[in-house]
Amino acid sequence: MPFDNPPNPTYSQDDWNVMQAAYDKASATLLVKSSSEDEAKIISETVMTAFNRGNRDVNSLAALAVITAINSHPSVTGAERQNRRA
Repeated sequence: MPFDNPPNPTYSQDDWNVMQAAYDKASATLLVKSSSEDEAKIISETVMTAFNRGNRDVNSLAALAVITAINSHPSVTGAERQNRRA
């Protein structure tokens, strides 16, 4: 789980919950299994950036993160991604 609420939070617990839900949805879509994977970092950064810009919709945040992660690795198609994760 990449979204841990620090001791002096900038975000409310509800904010963290929204970002975590978006991360979880995007990582499930991309079959990300570890928070150390490149896609996990891209997802978390994209979700947080979009959230900071005012996006509060879990589905929208997740979709944006998926698109960004896929575009970060344009040589990997869906089928190749499935085989790579297996």
